Amino acid sequence: MVTLEKVRRDAPWAWIKGAIDDMAAAPFLSIGYGVVFTVIGLAITVGLWSLGQGAVVPVMMGGFALVAPASAIGIYRISQMRDQGKTPGLWDFWSIPKGRFTQLALLSVLMLVFFLTWARLAQMMFALFTHEADFRLDSFLPFLFTDVQGVMLMVIGTLVGAALALVAFMVSALSFPMMVDQDVDAVTAVVASIKAVKDQPDVMLVWAWIIAFATGAGLALFGVGIAITFPLIAHASWRAYKDFNPRPSPSAKEVEARLAEKNQA
Repeated sequence: MVTLEKVRRDAPWAWIKGAIDDMAAAPFLSIGYGVVFTVIGLAITVGLWSLGQGAVVPVMMGGFALVAPASAIGIYRISQMRDQGKTPGLWDFWSIPKGRFTQLALLSVLMLVFFLTWARLAQMMFALFTHEADFRLDSFLPFLFTDVQGVMLMVIGTLVGAALALVAFMVSALSFPMMVDQDVDAVTAVVASIKAVKDQPDVMLVWAWIIAFATGAGLALFGVGIAITFPLIAHASWRAYKDFNPRPSPSAKEVEARLAEKNQA
C-alpha cells in the first residue's frame, strides 16, 4: 500500500510555476536536455522525410510522449538537487544510488513496450486504411482530410493513441520521480502513480490535458518547441510527485523490526 497527500484542485498550475522556477535556476542544464531531444527528433524527422516516409513522423512524435518520462531522469535530478539546497550539475544523473538504476530500467522497458505497441498498432491501421496511399507528408495530409479512409484513420488512430497515452500516463505520472527520490521498487512506484490518478482524477486529468497541450505545442514546429516544453513538463512532474508525497507502507518485516526495537527499549 502507498499513502498519498491530497492536493488542491488547482495544483497543476502550482506545479508549472515550480517548474518555471526550476528552469530559471538551471536554464542551461534544463534547456540543454530539451535541446538534445529536439536534435534527436529533428534527425529522425529529416531521415523519414528523405526516405519519403513523412507520414510516419506524426506517429513517431506521438510515441515520444510515451517514452518521455523515462527520458527525463536527469531533469528530475535538477529539481531534486535544488530541493536539497545543492547546485545542480551535469553529472548528477550518475550520482543516483546504483540500486535504483535497476528499477528505473525495468520501468523504462515498460514505457518502451508502450511505444512499440503504439508503433505496431499504427502500422496495422496504416495497412488497413491507406492501401496504396503515398506516404510523403505533402500528399498524405490531403488524403487524411479529404478521403473517407483517411478521416477514419485519423479518428481511430487518435482514439487508440489517446487510450494508450492515458494508460502510460497513469503508470508514469509519479513513478519515475518517486524511484529517483526513494528506494522503492518499480511496482510500488507504479501503484503510487495509479493511485494518484484514481484518488484525484479531477486533478490528474487536468494535468494530463496540460501535458498533452504542452507536448503538442512543443511538437508543432517539427519538434523545436520540445526544447522548452519537455524540461518544463519534467520539472512540473517532479513538483507533482513532491506535492502528492507518496509514502510506501512498511512491510511486515519492517513492522516486526520496529516492534522488536520498541520492546527492547
